[in-house]
Amino acid sequence: MPDRIDYAFIAAREGALRLDGYVPDARFSRSGVTIATGFDLGQRHRIDLLALGLPARLIDQLDPYLGVTRQDARTLLAEKPLRITMADALLINSAFKARFVARLAHDYGASVLNRDGIAFFDLPAEAQTTIASVAFQYGDLATAAPRFWRTVCLQDWRAAVTELRAFGDRYPTRRNLEADLLSRLLETPAVEAAR
Repeated sequence: MPDRIDYAFIAAREGALRLDGYVPDARFSRSGVTIATGFDLGQRHRIDLLALGLPARLIDQLDPYLGVTRQDARTLLAEKPLRITMADALLINSAFKARFVARLAHDYGASVLNRDGIAFFDLPAEAQTTIASVAFQYGDLATAAPRFWRTVCLQDWRAAVTELRAFGDRYPTRRNLEADLLSRLLETPAVEAAR
């Protein structure tokens, strides 16, 4: 079943597609050199890029930036700027998106918190998009954002909206936009009746 994630919503939060490497929030985040649509090389290893099926020449180009984060990434980028082609950016986006969504859907379906056994792909588009947006930034939500993960696995959208609004990270604007999107479900009578 295809996903109903609004990738344009996520791309707008991630800074859209970029061909030149950059390091977002180097002082306060664990980010590394980032390219394409929020693809953080600091969180990746060569084996990750191989698993995505990226061509060897692109992997070789990205290799110096793998695993390098924060100020070290900024320093490396100043010494060795990174620029990729549009074709390579689209390839990275496509390969990562497929693997990311498959992993997120698996984790959601396998969570013991998902007591009703609802598949990720059966969730409303607003829920899929919001969960994916937070996961895109934080990775494994069960460990990185366990309170939020609990609320969404229980399909308690009201609690999820509350959690997003009080998330307490350095990105309140993003969290509030995600909360606004998810709160649309609270306006749907069938969803509200189920809660």
